[in-house]
Amino acid sequence: MGSPRDRPSASLDEAQWPELVSSVQRLTGIGVWSHDVATDETWWSRQAKEVHGIDPDRQLSFADLVAQYTDSDEAEVLRRFAEATSETEPFTVDVALTGAGTTERSIKMHCEPRRTAAGDLWLYGTVEDITDVKRREQRIEVLRKTSQELRAVSSRQDVAEIIADAAKNILGLVNTTVRLVDTDAELLRTVVATEECVERAGDRPDYSVDEETPAARTFRTGEPELHADHDLTADDHNRGDLQSGLYVPIGEHGVLSAGDVVVDAFAEHDLEAAGLLGQLGAEAITRIGWVKRSRAV
Repeated sequence: MGSPRDRPSASLDEAQWPELVSSVQRLTGIGVWSHDVATDETWWSRQAKEVHGIDPDRQLSFADLVAQYTDSDEAEVLRRFAEATSETEPFTVDVALTGAGTTERSIKMHCEPRRTAAGDLWLYGTVEDITDVKRREQRIEVLRKTSQELRAVSSRQDVAEIIADAAKNILGLVNTTVRLVDTDAELLRTVVATEECVERAGDRPDYSVDEETPAARTFRTGEPELHADHDLTADDHNRGDLQSGLYVPIGEHGVLSAGDVVVDAFAEHDLEAAGLLGQLGAEAITRIGWVKRSRAV
């Protein structure tokens, strides 16, 4: 075997570089982009477009792409972009990506200004879907914020309002309903429904504990349910514009549900996060019951 100096080099020729970049992007899930400041033209890699849910054959300017972000995030990215082109300031920003549904995805965008040997300014950047990372952070925030708030409440109504607010404003489940059981009437009574949920689905009904609805079944079994398409949900209840939904138990006290206006909007991690809220709510309601019984004694 010859020495390393005697072996042929394994350098890549120019034809191999695009395939290498493509492979790296597929493996890491990170897309790349570049912007020629002189011509105001932006190039997005296939992976960068996939991260944003854009047709790979579609051509977009920088402004076209960031128009998919929420209004506040779009304004922030465009401000940072202007600073990068005028003051060569790099930036990294996390943004919320809006889509057809009501749940948001999170994108991390990075930008580095660089000048060529000829003095021309280019911006080079990456984009990465960090939705799963953000959702893990959200769960930690749910535990911290909601647990603190629930310690101070003294009624089931308060518990329902707190977990509905957390579902909407921390987990992004904007179309949320909380039903608590009325044991005397054998009903799951709607205690809280977010404004968005009522707007899209109408006033949310009470459910008999014994009927075959996802909420009642979840209450009886204690098992969460994920419904990708409500057209296949076997009951006669009207859910308005809501096309998919999730249901998690609030212990033996009730059910938290959430919907979305698109089919297959939720995944297992959404179910897990909502389930965490249900557990916190159940613990709080159980504690309130213990306190009331001890005072009665």
